[in-house]
Amino acid sequence: MKRKLIITFFIISLIILGFFREFVFVNINTLIYNNKFNENYPHHSLFTIISGFNYKGLYASKWFLTFTFVVLFYFIQIQFSYFLFRDKLFKTWFLYLYVILALLSFITFISGWLFNDLMQGYVFSRLFLGFLQSPLPTVFLTPFCYFYKKNIS
Repeated sequence: MKRKLIITFFIISLIILGFFREFVFVNINTLIYNNKFNENYPHHSLFTIISGFNYKGLYASKWFLTFTFVVLFYFIQIQFSYFLFRDKLFKTWFLYLYVILALLSFITFISGWLFNDLMQGYVFSRLFLGFLQSPLPTVFLTPFCYFYKKNIS
């Protein structure tokens, strides 16, 4: 029973973090749009504190927040993996997955910049980072960890 509660806690934590991330970025994107196009679309009152930031400041904050959410998702997911399987090897798998996808994100962004197609580089970079800012690494790696552990035991 206690194990099921802890698993439920991890799953709910990932879901809440995902919704919170979306809430933050939607509101910052609204502020960016308002700033760039001199509009006044509504945003949540929590974001009034940064509503005076200029376009570049808001845009830069998204990079910082992206890094922050990637790290938060990573730590929750490695703890969840360790709780499920009690094997540090799976923490290493998560680390490899995160490092590889972060590098691919960086490479695609830089490639877009180098080949004068920043938007295309951004789209692919965002795709990789979006994956890392979600529960999807757990969804994909948990079955592999389970079957690996089952076959080793």
